[in-house]
Amino acid sequence: MDSELYEAAVEGNVRSLVELLGKDKLLLDRIMTGNRNETPLHIAAMLGHLDFVEEILAQKIQLAREQDSQSLTPLHLAAAKGYLHIVESLVRVNPEICFVRDKYKRNPLHVAAMKGHVDVLECLVRATPDAAHSVVENGQTILHLCVKHNRLEALKLLIDILGDDHFFNSRDEDGNTILHLAAVDGQTETIIFLTNKGVDPNITNSKGFTALGLLAQGQSMERALEIVNSVPQTSENHNPSKGTVFPNNTGTFHPLTKKEIKRERKRKWQQGMHEALMIVAILVATIAYEAGKDPPDESAKAMNGFDDYYQFFKASNTISFIASLSTIIFLISGLPLKRRRITTWIVMLTMWVAITCTALSYSILMVFASPGEGTKRMIRLIQLRIQ
Repeated sequence: MDSELYEAAVEGNVRSLVELLGKDKLLLDRIMTGNRNETPLHIAAMLGHLDFVEEILAQKIQLAREQDSQSLTPLHLAAAKGYLHIVESLVRVNPEICFVRDKYKRNPLHVAAMKGHVDVLECLVRATPDAAHSVVENGQTILHLCVKHNRLEALKLLIDILGDDHFFNSRDEDGNTILHLAAVDGQTETIIFLTNKGVDPNITNSKGFTALGLLAQGQSMERALEIVNSVPQTSENHNPSKGTVFPNNTGTFHPLTKKEIKRERKRKWQQGMHEALMIVAILVATIAYEAGKDPPDESAKAMNGFDDYYQFFKASNTISFIASLSTIIFLISGLPLKRRRITTWIVMLTMWVAITCTALSYSILMVFASPGEGTKRMIRLIQLRIQ
């Protein structure tokens, strides 16, 4: 009989439901105490069968709070699918369902916001506004989820209904406000809306970045300035002679707009140089190691003057190996390359030494590998370079 009930839920067949309950009045109770992953109410809510949902609620209202294997309630599923009338029916019988969380700590309001179902979200928020303040994984609020999923209309609705400036400036576990997330994603319209609504643009996250700093990090300098200049300014907060933006009570960007963006450009250059140096250092160290592990063979050792050149080969190869390893150690030890350009240049100089010695080692190896007159010419060439 259980299978017949679930089949009726899939079809939304109210008549079959009534007939089955007439035959077994405890059928829904057994569903609640069984080990099924989901109830017929979950299925009906997910598929949008309003009449079936209302009939089940009339028979067994407790099913509204049941959770499936993912800790989802029927309200979670109806909110995710945007079925407003089913959401209204579920909230009407038990508004407290709005506080039930799934395994990701999301309640039905979070799900509706993520999916951008504004009408459903409005119904839920007006029924239980406190549920909108629940925090999900990583310390994110429902506002963070709106920005993360680029749901501007849902964000506007929440800000208009909640009207809580402190909540608007909430930070996640990384210290990011909703303005930080909008800046990272380059959501121009969202940035303008949030700054006009009073979200503080000067809050720094755990890494010390303001929203503008992250905007410059993810965008080109020109694009970042374009977005910043899109924020409406008044005569009180903009000084044309200095081209500087000053904060007012509606929220504008930090006074050092252009300087912050230039600093981010410098940081990007240093980060790119850091990565390039690491790759080259590993490559040079590998080459030097292989050359030292497999020195010239016995035929090369028979060459006239082999010992002198072999000693020079060992010296240059060793210098190359040590210099490249030193560079790798510098880079992985966390030295402030990103803040001090002088440190970057020192590491680059070390790499130049390593690459030069690698080139000399290669030239000597070519001497060992070149027979006859070619060898003599190569020796003369190396002698000239050394001199």
